[in-house]
Amino acid sequence: MQGRCDKHLFEAAEDMCGKCGYEFCAECLVYAFGAKKPPFCIPCAVAAAGIRSNAGIKPMADARELKALRKERRSAARKQRRSQETPESMLDVMPGYEQPTMPSSVPSPVLPANY
Repeated sequence: MQGRCDKHLFEAAEDMCGKCGYEFCAECLVYAFGAKKPPFCIPCAVAAAGIRSNAGIKPMADARELKALRKERRSAARKQRRSQETPESMLDVMPGYEQPTMPSSVPSPVLPANY
């Protein structure tokens, strides 16, 4: 995420609210329906729970646009994870370089018991 929390301006945004679409930090988000569902910001969670009906924030976009934003953000996160993973072929030794081998006749050093 590149944005900042809508409430705490110096905090990086963790995710965006599933109802209003604004970006919030981890402290401001409520995962009411589990980690796989989009989180709610605290005002939208209070409104969804029926505690205070006018507590929610006015949505910045309609539901279709919010869904497209979430999908785009998930695909960007997947691409980032893939780019951070190193393929096993890159971990191999460089071509033309041979690792030195220890002669089998040399015993390995023995450390004292209290080492």
